[in-house]
Amino acid sequence: MLDDFILEQDVAYKTLINSVKNNKLSHAFLIETNGYSKALDFAIAFSKYLLCPNNYSNNKNCGNCMMCTSIDKNQFIEFKIIDPDGQWIKKSQLEELQDEFSKKSIVGNKKVYIINKAEKLNASSSNSILKFLEEPEEGIIAILITENLYQILGTIVSRCQVLSLKNKLNLKGLTTIEKVAHCIFNNKDDMNEYIKNEENMVKLEKVLEFIKYYEENHINTIIYINKLWHDYFKEKDDIYNAFTAMLLFYKDILNIKLSKEIEIFNNYMDILKNAEEKNTLDNIISKINVIMNLRETIKFNVNPNMLMDKFVIELERCENHD
Repeated sequence: MLDDFILEQDVAYKTLINSVKNNKLSHAFLIETNGYSKALDFAIAFSKYLLCPNNYSNNKNCGNCMMCTSIDKNQFIEFKIIDPDGQWIKKSQLEELQDEFSKKSIVGNKKVYIINKAEKLNASSSNSILKFLEEPEEGIIAILITENLYQILGTIVSRCQVLSLKNKLNLKGLTTIEKVAHCIFNNKDDMNEYIKNEENMVKLEKVLEFIKYYEENHINTIIYINKLWHDYFKEKDDIYNAFTAMLLFYKDILNIKLSKEIEIFNNYMDILKNAEEKNTLDNIISKINVIMNLRETIKFNVNPNMLMDKFVIELERCENHD
């Protein structure tokens, strides 16, 4: 049960235990796996802890009760796991969940659902779950699990308590392009293909050049958008990966602002420090949200020219939001 993770995931464990003990339980949690292979097991253990009438976090007090056995078989009526149906999590799956969970609880006073691989929510299913999160019913708790936080709609992230599990993947000693590849892809073959393609390092450098130019010139960036961006990023996958790299870069800017360890761009301290000095904490967070939200639109048939013009304008609003 949950106590099995007390050493491996001590921070997330303490956060969840304290939220229950202090009666400050969120209606929705978003678990970022960071490559941790037992994230689903962790979420199920937390679900058992929530649904247990005595909030037992181990088996010593109760043994293998009928409730835990039913949860393990995904047969407990107040608990449900949703996995992708094919390539995506479909709207119909969430509509079925909402219909089931709209009925009065039969056992206890809580219902828990887990959305596994939440990055597989498409546009319609994202909107469906967003409505469920915007108007939470008492006693219904959502647990979303994702391998990539940046693939989740920003409005969904903002309505969840985010828990980052400990990264068992050691990025130390890797080159910048290798670190970025590990953050973009979950498949080793895709990672290796990305790393071996020398053009991707060139494109990564162009992303950083774009950020540096924008941070110094702001709205005037639009005038030179072809030279700075469109000449290098034409395909949908390239644009998506470039936005992901920007997210990682601004996250490292945030790390500096919060006096945390730089995760990816250790070799670009000049650009990082320059951007950090030009931005308040609120500016950085706002820019991260802009990048996350616009990146979602890249999955669809969006006009690249309009996308980048809108991007620069949205970044300017972050500068002037005070």
